[in-house]
Amino acid sequence: MDSSLHKHYHDEEFDPRVFTDTFFGGEDNDMFEEVVVYPITQLFKMFSSGRVKGETLLDVTIGPAAFHLLTACDFFKEINVIEFTDTNIKEFEKWKSSEPGAADWSHAAKVVCELEGKSEEWPGKEDKARRAVKRVVKCDFSKDNPLEPVVLPQMDCLLCMYVLQVVSKDHQAFSSNLKKLASMLKLGGHMLLIGTYNESCYTVGEHKFFCLAYDEDFIREAVCDAGFIIENLEALPTKKTSTFSNYEHVMFLIARKEREV
Repeated sequence: MDSSLHKHYHDEEFDPRVFTDTFFGGEDNDMFEEVVVYPITQLFKMFSSGRVKGETLLDVTIGPAAFHLLTACDFFKEINVIEFTDTNIKEFEKWKSSEPGAADWSHAAKVVCELEGKSEEWPGKEDKARRAVKRVVKCDFSKDNPLEPVVLPQMDCLLCMYVLQVVSKDHQAFSSNLKKLASMLKLGGHMLLIGTYNESCYTVGEHKFFCLAYDEDFIREAVCDAGFIIENLEALPTKKTSTFSNYEHVMFLIARKEREV
């Protein structure tokens, strides 16, 4: 299929619940170990080591996903979430408010608590994450201040997962959008960037959506150009053949902000 015919993240055909169920569902999901357990494990290692710390975290993640916040809430007093569409914000708010029919992240809570050595405490993990989320703000990268009219103080940590590659139309836009996110982080603060290599599309329901393919060389250059020093970069090669996505690796990058750009 011609990639120019693919839908885009902002299109109304993007169904947030179908998306989360497809990509981040429970253990029967073929991609579960790679796209959920691997990032959770890496985040837990970083946070628990004391290498990445602070009081405030800015989360920028694809769709209304919340599984990664189940780890972050143990290390940051305040989590601020930014999202790009009203439908995703609405779905995330349903989870945050524990509304009937909201997404259930208990499968991820069990993974987090297992890593912590507190496997019996998983029933309360989602509530702790909900309490840590202080605000949800809409983002529009076409604006100089993407959060306009909201102005947030710079954060101690930036967590960006799987989203820049679906909201950026090309490599130049990706680099520009990354710089805008970097401006929301304090000097000396850390960015945790999770993405996929060479993914050109993903499927939600019956629709194929555009994804910007990139490789390690590109991501290294883009991150350094945005004012960061890369401290570690790992990539997990996929062992699965999925009908929903064509990524080759799941990338986990940690970088420290060295300068304003």
